[in-house]
Amino acid sequence: MRGAALLGGAALLSKLIGTLQKIPLQNLAGDRVFGLYSAVYALAVMWMTLAAAGIPVAVSALVAERIAAGDERGARRLLRYAAALLSASGLAAFAVLWAAADTLAAWMGAPEAADAIRASSLALLVAPLTAALRGYSQGRLEMGRPALSQLAEQCARVSFMLCALGWALQHAWSAASTAASVHGGLAAGAAAGLAAMLISGRRSQPYDSSEQRSAATAIDPSNEPGRVLLRRIVRVALPIAAGSIVAPLFGLIDAFTLPRLLQSAGDTAGAAMTAFGEYNRGVALLQLVSMAAAGAAAALVPSLTMARSGPGVDAESRAQAAFAVRLAWWFGAAAAVGLAILARPINVALFADARGTAAMAVLGAAALGAALQAVSAAVLQGLGDLRAPAVHLALAALAKAALNAALVPAFGIAGAACAAACAYGLAAALNLRALRRLGALPTPRLGDAARPTLALAALAATAGGSSLALSALTHGLAPRVAALLTALPCIALGALAFAAMLAAVGALGPREWRAIPGLAGSPAERWLLRLQPASRRAEQASGEPGAPPPMP
Repeated sequence: MRGAALLGGAALLSKLIGTLQKIPLQNLAGDRVFGLYSAVYALAVMWMTLAAAGIPVAVSALVAERIAAGDERGARRLLRYAAALLSASGLAAFAVLWAAADTLAAWMGAPEAADAIRASSLALLVAPLTAALRGYSQGRLEMGRPALSQLAEQCARVSFMLCALGWALQHAWSAASTAASVHGGLAAGAAAGLAAMLISGRRSQPYDSSEQRSAATAIDPSNEPGRVLLRRIVRVALPIAAGSIVAPLFGLIDAFTLPRLLQSAGDTAGAAMTAFGEYNRGVALLQLVSMAAAGAAAALVPSLTMARSGPGVDAESRAQAAFAVRLAWWFGAAAAVGLAILARPINVALFADARGTAAMAVLGAAALGAALQAVSAAVLQGLGDLRAPAVHLALAALAKAALNAALVPAFGIAGAACAAACAYGLAAALNLRALRRLGALPTPRLGDAARPTLALAALAATAGGSSLALSALTHGLAPRVAALLTALPCIALGALAFAAMLAAVGALGPREWRAIPGLAGSPAERWLLRLQPASRRAEQASGEPGAPPPMP
């Protein structure tokens, strides 16, 4: 569990670095380069997923079997075959992406993106092999090296990107050349991740108990024919790959439809790519919200899996699932309301001007669906349903493509943002329906929404009122400084008002907040208890102040 937490934390930090680096990229290079970068990055992620999806997890599982049986030789042989398979798939993907770069760029409606596509394809020569080594280490329960490798990859990628961007701006390169140079960071990051896997840590000693030696003799997979071993790897990897490929579809659909649809509505190719960059400002914020929700939800999967003792959903799993979904509702709704109200100051503070504010506000509303989708998918996986979240997200991606075609010609990037909100809402609704069919969620009641609605009203009033007041007070300052001094206090005040009202009306009680890690016994808990005197008196009467009660 400690190793899983280390690896999950490294993955979350890596994603956070990758998301935040988009802000200086847009600030320094502008929306057109940012649009080119975002479109090509979505394509590169899809190809890297196709080249390696599922196989690292399959390697991890199969290596763990071999290590548990004491078959060190079989584990190393499995790594060799997986590395060969992934290297071949990466080489094939690189060749296709390099050769088809002009065609893919034309399909995007951005012929100038071809060089950036070729630059991004270089990562496919290295990244799949790194994925195989990470899976091998995870199968041996050596989580430190994969965690270090992920961080080294992301840090090297961002460092290379910033250096290349500075060089390109200093020498006044074109938007196409700047985007291509920035995408060289993918290959630099992949090489750094591979180097970290090769030089960090030390090998674990093979298990050597007599029971494990006898088990290895009984199984003896070391002499398994190579083609049989490859089939086993692929057979385990395919179901995982099917789910992994779905996740990047939203970005890929936007990359291939949005610029072309904007051009069909009368924009030039350059203007369409600039608008696509403005749209991706809001996408970056939406990714932060969904990342936070997914990071919290990832912690639920092991506990739900361990709590599930047989077929069906027991009372403990049902309580954990209901609590997780309720938190997702609160977090997603609060983020949606806050981003919608504060879209303009946040946009100016982060991206220097207010272009694309309407689309950012609509994408803020998509935060509710994104948070619910991330958490409900994790709950379904923890309860053993691995297929439904991937299928639901695939259906939502199809809805996104159809809604883009219907809304973008008339409403531009605001229409694309509305399509994203509807698509995430559809995926979340399908996941919640699946949870109810499993018996993991109670039937919703209208009365249950009254108290959180009061909390959202308090958030909206606080954030909106303080935004008007601070905007007036900071009127004479530079626009970006004024926006920053408006956005940050409003976010903090809105969050405090929302949490206080949840506690005051009884929607959030001691049983619920003590299930949140780090809150029990903290100053924040004492503050919340002051808002619920009845709860405090009941706790004191029980004679166990501060003792965490069981989860509802």
